[in-house]
Amino acid sequence: MKIVSFINYKGGVGKSTTAYHIGCALALDHGMKILLVDVDPQTNLTFLCATPERWEDFKNSHGTLASLYQSYLSGQSYNIKNIIWESPIEKAGRKVVEGLDLIPSDVELLGIDLDLQLKTASSNDLSTVARHYVKQRTILRGALQAIKDDYDYILIDCPPNLYLVTQNALATSDCYIVTALPDHLSTIGLSILQRRVEKLNMDISHAAGIIGENIAIPKLGGIIFVRVRLGGAAITNVHDRKMREISSDYPGKVFEKYTTEGIGYSEASESALPVFLLSGGNPRRVADQYREIAEEFIRRVPL
Repeated sequence: MKIVSFINYKGGVGKSTTAYHIGCALALDHGMKILLVDVDPQTNLTFLCATPERWEDFKNSHGTLASLYQSYLSGQSYNIKNIIWESPIEKAGRKVVEGLDLIPSDVELLGIDLDLQLKTASSNDLSTVARHYVKQRTILRGALQAIKDDYDYILIDCPPNLYLVTQNALATSDCYIVTALPDHLSTIGLSILQRRVEKLNMDISHAAGIIGENIAIPKLGGIIFVRVRLGGAAITNVHDRKMREISSDYPGKVFEKYTTEGIGYSEASESALPVFLLSGGNPRRVADQYREIAEEFIRRVPL
């Protein structure tokens, strides 16, 4: 089993869409058992899987990821199985992506992250401070231990920041993948993000060492370009130049496959379905892109 986080400092760069479609392709084309975890308060990944009305019903009866952190803040244990939404993707009331489950997000995570930051260690003793530091960043890691053998891949969609909820996602991940548009604004933060993650890795490893624990350190697993602009059959000069530049700066890390601009993805989002399950010319034009990316994902992040 592998756990992978999808992240970028910039929003609107296809993190949710990429995690969603890779997960769907792994389940549909490769018969894998997949869990999507939405840790972004914007809940984009959640609403790619289900309509807001169905999410509201599930939230009221089961809860969301916010329930896990609320239990931590109140000092109670929590069974993460309570908030696993089994096969949420439906078409006309029929489940169409068997084998793919979801832990939905909630806007309440915004306030919970602040509450976590305000919850400080009860003393200045070094080991107590270190234990508190590690515990705050391994809430999700500890919860997922109970279900890690139930899935082939757990894919986590992160918000565009490194707040505590995001740090929890990284602390439980084997690697992280960055999605980006091939332009200046969405790639300018790549090196900053990598340095911040490395600093987080060092800090949590140091704190874990003080209390005699070992925390796995996530590595950069790859960079996936999305919404690449084509001029005819070829990539436009601006996008081609940026993709070559990033490939040179991060040798071996850039996925060979990418997605192009296409209205089919918007149509899929409105339908709460993966693009390759939609009919029509627009979806068909881009239907195979994420399937190819998923195949490369398996090679780059093997089980």
